[in-house]
Amino acid sequence: MIKIANIYYDLLNLYGDTGNCKALAYHLRETGEEVSVDNIRFGDNINFNEYNLIFIGSGTENNLKLALEDILKYKDDILKYKSNGGFLIATGNSIELFGKSALEIFDYTVTYNDERIVRDVCIKTSLFDSDIIGFENHRGTIDREEKMILDDNFMLTYTIGPLLVRNPKLTDYIIKKLLKDTDSDTSKADYSFEEKAYETSQNTDLKNIAAE
Repeated sequence: MIKIANIYYDLLNLYGDTGNCKALAYHLRETGEEVSVDNIRFGDNINFNEYNLIFIGSGTENNLKLALEDILKYKDDILKYKSNGGFLIATGNSIELFGKSALEIFDYTVTYNDERIVRDVCIKTSLFDSDIIGFENHRGTIDREEKMILDDNFMLTYTIGPLLVRNPKLTDYIIKKLLKDTDSDTSKADYSFEEKAYETSQNTDLKNIAAE
């Protein structure tokens, strides 16, 4: 059984980020694995040890502040979850919760700009040769060069919306990591829809965008 928690889904789901959890669950079930997805609201108790993967999406600045007030009490739990190999994905401005001005899980600071940053992005990572594609819409910036922070099993990116639906290799990478100690057949996962979405994006001007 793979257990996924979508935390603060009532506050931090501004761009339909919760669809990433649905995509993961769908493909995990294709492999024959049992999956549960718990949508955890603001104020609910979060037992990080119960979950194989924690997902947290993007929200308005006011909702992010509310989430910050609540998540601070879980700092030690999150550090323990990380040290024990727990998987966490943070998209959009929720990555700001993990910097020096909040949980201090990572050593970066957030600067807020007068103008919003709205752009398509291509992200190069060490995970595979092809780029990860996505879209950003945020006012904050962090003082890190990477477009996606990868540390142990933690993935943080300002990319919003259907990150996994548009990037089949990333979805496949996550699923294989989650199932590495199981007998599930990861070859049964069919990413034809995601591959079509990725191909369509590559056939637009997006492929010419260079990461800044």
